[in-house]
Amino acid sequence: MNRTFMNGYYQGVVEVAPASLSAAQVEELAVTMTIQHLRHAGVAITTIHDFLVDDIGANSRLVTKFINLTADELETAQARIMAIAFAK
Repeated sequence: MNRTFMNGYYQGVVEVAPASLSAAQVEELAVTMTIQHLRHAGVAITTIHDFLVDDIGANSRLVTKFINLTADELETAQARIMAIAFAK
């Protein structure tokens, strides 16, 4: 998978995130969704990590926190963030 596509996916999540979320919450949502999407596409974990940290500039602690979670755990994290967005 090329970096242009991966960058576009991340940016797409950021652009459509609910406006009621903070910048940190948007980054967390984008990181979790990108990790899940790229793992589904068969991209190696190290490639995902390096892309998010080196190319995108995502918080490395945040990426490390989510990189090894299961799909269910990533979806739970995403749902928690979206619940915050719509509770406001």
